Amino acid sequence: MLNINRSAFIQSGLRIVTMLFIWMLFANISLKMFFVNPKLLHLTLIGLAFAALLSEISKPQKNMLFVIGVDVVLGILLASLYLDTPSVNVWLILIDFALANLLLIANFIDEPHCRWIIYGFISGTGLVLLYTTSYHHYFSLVSLMYITLMIFANIFFSYYAFMKKNNQLSMIIISVLLLMLCLTLSISFLKIILITVILAFYVYFESRVNFRNHEKRANVSSVSFLLFALLICF
Repeated sequence: MLNINRSAFIQSGLRIVTMLFIWMLFANISLKMFFVNPKLLHLTLIGLAFAALLSEISKPQKNMLFVIGVDVVLGILLASLYLDTPSVNVWLILIDFALANLLLIANFIDEPHCRWIIYGFISGTGLVLLYTTSYHHYFSLVSLMYITLMIFANIFFSYYAFMKKNNQLSMIIISVLLLMLCLTLSISFLKIILITVILAFYVYFESRVNFRNHEKRANVSSVSFLLFALLICF
């Protein structure tokens, strides 16, 4: 039992780090800058705590003590960020934080599709916006396209967390939208083919896997999303 819990804990930790890494990729900033730029480092600590909070939303059984601890840490980090950068850009991540906590209260928003869409919108959107504006000091059309693509990818690859029935029509529709967005970024033909393979694989996987196997679904989602992000951002 202890080994099972330890394994689940390690897998959950790896998924949290992977989520943060994906957000860093979509910010379209050199990775080394996240560790040498004080503002980006501060945001990365916020991102790590926020990724941990979001990981609890996707779990069938919530650890509320863990949620409270993360909320306290994240609240302190966000308060210091707001005091240091009192701009309108900070409000988006504050809204993300509030909505994440509302999703953890199952009775407040209990419709699966509604929870699914909200999760996709709050998963790293505010953080990536702050990454971009803190480093570049402006927000370009390309940055907007990357964030839009990330939102749809968030929704697509978080299917496992909210959908229990094997109905992949919505996934297929979102995958087509993702491919159309990829084409607007002038991605190479080879990458488009590889991205198509990843999207098709994930749709096929979700059509075959037992919906009760949360860890397997979460791990495959995390790896597939990481591969997708690497193809998009490199």
